[in-house]
Amino acid sequence: MNITASGHSVYRNYIKRPIDLFSALLLLILLSPIFLIVFVVLRLTTKDSAFYQQERVGQYGKTFQIYKFRTLPKNTPILVGKQRVKIRNRVSKFARFLRSTSIDELPQLINVVKGDMSLIGPRPVVPQEAELTDLREASGALSVKPGLTGLAQVNGRKHLGNMQKADFDAKYAERLTFLGDVAIILRTLPIIIERDGVRKFFKKRY
Repeated sequence: MNITASGHSVYRNYIKRPIDLFSALLLLILLSPIFLIVFVVLRLTTKDSAFYQQERVGQYGKTFQIYKFRTLPKNTPILVGKQRVKIRNRVSKFARFLRSTSIDELPQLINVVKGDMSLIGPRPVVPQEAELTDLREASGALSVKPGLTGLAQVNGRKHLGNMQKADFDAKYAERLTFLGDVAIILRTLPIIIERDGVRKFFKKRY
């Protein structure tokens, strides 16, 4: 048996989940003040709940409910791709801040604790993004849990087409390693700090 392949398998099957669980619980504790502040502000500025759930495609194509801070009115339609710009006028200034800093994504740590997601993996998409889901299924990318960030996110994010995203997701699933996950985390941090792509999106349109 190839020793390297065996090591990758051990990490994938036995080590990755405990690391995810411990890290997510620790982050939930450390970030609890931010959760509280955002919750209070949203409750004071919106008639809807501070959190919302949305169906996403997970490992092996099984759907699950993802958690996020609410940044859009309750009955906003689900739009994908370029159609998403149609809902930009519904986003408040505070919601823009949550999105541009990725704070709206923090409740997904709960999904990690539950086992729906991992810290690192392909970003989960809504079922309406059928093309990307089909490409992921064909390439084997759905064999791993979706993540808070992933290889595609640190290699272009929203600037990538579905084929490119699926290719990066497939490469991640095939070469999943501890050092690879660490590298993705380290590459994600400056992207969040610089608000790559998202800041430009809102700056041009608001």
